[in-house]
Amino acid sequence: MNKSTFLLAGILAASVSTVAQNVGIGTPAPESKLHVVDTIDVADGSSGAFVNVHNATLFAPTGTLSGIRFRLDGVNAGANARYKGGIYFEKTGSFGVGKLHFLTNNLGNNNSITTADARMTIASDGRVGIGNSSPSLSQLEINGPSNSSLLTVRNGEDQPGISQSVPLNFSPTLSFNLYYANAYRYLSTGYGANIQYSPTTGVLSFSSSQTKGNPGETSFFNAASLMLDSNGNVGVGTSAPKAKLHVTTGMVIGTTSTTPATGYILSVNGKIISEEVRVQLDANWPDYVFDNTYKLKSLKEVEQYIAANKHLPGIPSARQVEKEGLHLGDMQKRIMEKVEELTLYIIQLSKENQQMKQEIETLRKIVESK
Repeated sequence: MNKSTFLLAGILAASVSTVAQNVGIGTPAPESKLHVVDTIDVADGSSGAFVNVHNATLFAPTGTLSGIRFRLDGVNAGANARYKGGIYFEKTGSFGVGKLHFLTNNLGNNNSITTADARMTIASDGRVGIGNSSPSLSQLEINGPSNSSLLTVRNGEDQPGISQSVPLNFSPTLSFNLYYANAYRYLSTGYGANIQYSPTTGVLSFSSSQTKGNPGETSFFNAASLMLDSNGNVGVGTSAPKAKLHVTTGMVIGTTSTTPATGYILSVNGKIISEEVRVQLDANWPDYVFDNTYKLKSLKEVEQYIAANKHLPGIPSARQVEKEGLHLGDMQKRIMEKVEELTLYIIQLSKENQQMKQEIETLRKIVESK
């Protein structure tokens, strides 16, 4: 053996140790099939241990791969080689520029992983894609199926949190204490809520669950809780608001103890001030008083009614107003009816007065002529 051969054998013996089929590089006691140990070189500043995977076809076209594959099936080789996990580096440009793929294959067959099985990809510019092997829009891009949440953040299992999904209606949704798995389901015991936007209709909706639920149970929502459309109209109880604020059910303004009045859309516990109030009635305005067919009560009848009831006919009593309040539009209509009746009484009295004047004048002339 010449000197060079003897020297090479010595270097290999010092560098590589084999113990029970474990290979060690830089260690005499390898702890796994391949155990690499490196030391810090203070002189040149390099540090750490490296295993270099190098595709020697330097001039190969774009798409050349280098990487590590993993298998746990116990099959030695051949057609049944089932490599179901791996880390691949894919060359996409000159000078070896490329992207790093993390791959898994969940198919129960003999097919090994390919780049189509990339679960996460780091592009050459640092953009990260999950379910997207070519991220280009943002620093982190997540693609996934429409039947599950894309992102969930919480403190632990069965704990409340926030999730993001794009369900089957293709409306991006931010959920609170909910996640999506073919339906909205609770992350933890309690209530849940959604903020959802429909690109199709341009409506942003806010909705909450009707009742509490347990982890994994389906959530059912209060329909159309709050909507904001593309015109800036807000709807409460409607998905198609026609005004800046459109409320279809009872609304209360006042203290927390204020209860809505049955049969009314707006209940106010307090004073209202306005420059103008317009009441639009469906019923006929009382111009019917001036119709020839209208039966006007005599003043004697009115006098008798007042004496018996202590209020005008057709006008609610003080007791009724105290108990039921005033219907502003209806009351205005009733008052106008009385004003028009009063006008007829004045006209009638004026005619009677004129006739009396004429009769007095006739009598005066007769008296003076004698």
